[in-house]
Amino acid sequence: MKKNPKTFYANFKKALSSKNVIIAPGCQDPLSAKLIQKNNFKFIFIGGFALSSSQYGYPDAGLITLSELISSTKKIQNAISLPCIVDADTGFGGAINIHRTVRDLADLGVAALTIEDQQFPKKCALTKKVKILNYNDACRRIEVAVKAAKINKKKDIAIIARTDAYSLLGIEATVKRIKKYKSLGADAIFVTGIDTKKDLIKISRYNNLNLMINIHPKVKFNITDLKKFGIKIAIYSQSILNGYIDSTNHVLEEIKKGQIPKSKNLSGDTLDLLDFQKFLQIEKNS
Repeated sequence: MKKNPKTFYANFKKALSSKNVIIAPGCQDPLSAKLIQKNNFKFIFIGGFALSSSQYGYPDAGLITLSELISSTKKIQNAISLPCIVDADTGFGGAINIHRTVRDLADLGVAALTIEDQQFPKKCALTKKVKILNYNDACRRIEVAVKAAKINKKKDIAIIARTDAYSLLGIEATVKRIKKYKSLGADAIFVTGIDTKKDLIKISRYNNLNLMINIHPKVKFNITDLKKFGIKIAIYSQSILNGYIDSTNHVLEEIKKGQIPKSKNLSGDTLDLLDFQKFLQIEKNS
């Protein structure tokens, strides 16, 4: 795919209307993004947990700022030519902050963003520290985001409305929210807490809402179940980050034991991944 941010939104919308599941591995930096692209994935997810952890050393607790998110997203997008789905947390404040968040990400050429119904500052949904907005305030947040996406009379960035209601409030409250978010104009709905096949069955009757879920090591269903139950988007928000931490710990343990770490990837492979020859050619021609 040639790098043309103007087409990223269109590509995302086209993928939503297809029968295939959009698979979006999560990255935390330009290097992991390049590896996702090298492995021929069509979409990429830039998650707040991964960014906060790897680039700033903070837990996923609403600690990174909009400017940090924009800076990190720009670096990642500059390194690849894939449409990005970006985790915009709660929109970083009130209505005007949400409006700016949507427009700043749209200006970068981001294909889609997720915006959630947690209270600000948010907390990682995998913890038990989540506090959710009341129904009316949550709907207002989604409405502001959708309007911001349409400001130029053209919806050039998709809005994925996220709810963390399932684990906290149950299926009925979740259904009420996701139906309303869709009616407000959200392109897709991200439901957290979908971890078992039973959860998939409960939510699958609403698959006309373009449902998105997060895949993590503790889910109790097969990936083939996603298409069966009508899930449209599956993100792997922390898989690469988890692998990075595992492999780094392994290497460090070998070093501590006085061993020389072995790896399939060598320095030359990394230079090839980063287009070293291209820069040598630029230098040669200058």
